[in-house]
Amino acid sequence: MCNRYADRISYCSYFDTLKDTPLPLVRPGPDRAPNLEPRDNIRPTDRGQVLLPVEGGLELREMRWGLIPWFHRKPVKEWKVLTTNARSETIDTIASYKSAFAQRRCLIPVSAFYEWTGDKSPKTKWQFTLPGSEWFCFAGIWDRAETADGVVESYALTTLPPDPAFEKYHDRAPLVLERADYAAWLDSPSSAKALFTHPKRLPLQVELATV
Repeated sequence: MCNRYADRISYCSYFDTLKDTPLPLVRPGPDRAPNLEPRDNIRPTDRGQVLLPVEGGLELREMRWGLIPWFHRKPVKEWKVLTTNARSETIDTIASYKSAFAQRRCLIPVSAFYEWTGDKSPKTKWQFTLPGSEWFCFAGIWDRAETADGVVESYALTTLPPDPAFEKYHDRAPLVLERADYAAWLDSPSSAKALFTHPKRLPLQVELATV
């Protein structure tokens, strides 16, 4: 389960990285570029950046991490389920996730993510990055709930069983997408599910975390 990650990505990096791809950043445009502060430890219920498919490319939007499904009408604090990670095996059947997976898949941009090992405190904190890339994306889902506190947009990342290289750190691994697979994840539930069946395990670099 991934419950900490970093986002140190500037608007210029989003725009420049995506501009010559099939999914360029189209919203917000450069004339409305937000000032994105680097963040080293994004935690559950924090707000984070999400990339959504729109006409002509992608939209960058800020949402709450920890998905609150569309059917939750009570105050946000009354949603007690931990919904930061959606398991690939049940993402299309669990009530909290199935509508979002069917209709609202997204990309979650990440500079690094963290896992802990050890049985006793203080545990060892590990940082995972993608060599040669300033940032990468988790496969995600998002939803919009009209709660008693107002409209809340929120997201969850998708996890898989780990490969042998990762299982020493955790029994679940986030689905890290190649840029070539962004469209497949966003296009349809069937093309997204194919990424679960034959995931491309990218060569993540692991080192002791310093933040």
